[in-house]
Amino acid sequence: MGEVLKRISHDKMFLISAGVAALSLFLSRPRVTDIDWKTIFSLTALLVLVAVYEHLEVLSYGAAWLVKLARTKRLLVQILVVAAFVAAMFLTNDAAIIALTPILMLVAAKVQLPVVLPVVLVNVAANLGSMVMPFGNPQNLYLLNHFNLRLADFWQMAWPIATASLGLLWLFSLRISRDQIGDVKLPELKLQWSKLVFALCGTVLILAGIFALIPLWLMLAVAILLLLVIDPQLFKRLDYGLLLTFMMFFIAVGDVGRAPLVHHFMHALGATPFGTYLSGLLSSQVISNVPAVILLAPYTTHVYPLFLGVNLGGLGTLIASLANLLAYKQYYAWAKEPSNSYFKVFLQVNLCCLLVLGLLGAFLIAFQS
Repeated sequence: MGEVLKRISHDKMFLISAGVAALSLFLSRPRVTDIDWKTIFSLTALLVLVAVYEHLEVLSYGAAWLVKLARTKRLLVQILVVAAFVAAMFLTNDAAIIALTPILMLVAAKVQLPVVLPVVLVNVAANLGSMVMPFGNPQNLYLLNHFNLRLADFWQMAWPIATASLGLLWLFSLRISRDQIGDVKLPELKLQWSKLVFALCGTVLILAGIFALIPLWLMLAVAILLLLVIDPQLFKRLDYGLLLTFMMFFIAVGDVGRAPLVHHFMHALGATPFGTYLSGLLSSQVISNVPAVILLAPYTTHVYPLFLGVNLGGLGTLIASLANLLAYKQYYAWAKEPSNSYFKVFLQVNLCCLLVLGLLGAFLIAFQS
């Protein structure tokens, strides 16, 4: 319990959200109905799945197996970038970064591969891949519940950007040399097949709960049972700070939204597709895309522009997405001699992707209109 409280007390995003929620109390009294409990419960179950699959080292096992296919440094990076893109669809961008960055750093050290650009590309790939599925990132999970979307809606909204994203990442990967590499010995990982099968069964039921095919209470019961069977210690590893952050922002948005001036201003922002798109894109740069979607969603009916705005808004600044900060921390945690060029390369790649994909998003919105 002490370890969990310590992590929460050091969670900067939670502390900021709590401060915002406290200030919002001067405008209005909070209401229990301000909190989207369906999103909170769905996010809790999703965090359970992430913790379980991280514990079972499924992504690390898969990545280690894929690395054996690489014969050049460029192909190695391309394989891990695609792995991050696909893994983020199903196990969130955070899980993809946590699992794949250490593998990348370990292999890069053995084959003398400069690691800054590959780490940044894995980060960007995880961010962009996570937009394809509703459970790929927290903002999509919120959009799913707030607008009652279907899985097909996400595929339809995401595929043009996802296709362009893969092409853009491939172009960046061409900057990696094609030097040959030999067999790379990695630590042996053994899957716990009995627990993995149980986890897969639990995953099916949890996803059924997220898509409202079974009651929320049953989904939560399955999630708790999953943790108890796989490893009760995983209760300590859940990201309670993220759950509390969501709750604080729900309270803050509810309080602020009841102020007439703010209410009219936010409605004006969300009145048009381009207003909604640009609001999501720009606000994500300064407050991160998760609070941005909570702030903007109640004031617009333009789902597609908001979806594109907050998902592409994860590109750009270091704080535009929590996954960006996580990748930054992972790099400095695993690099023996961290390079001062990380931030420069990060900005170059992210701003380029934001410009290209941002213009494509604007074209798609105009075409849809």
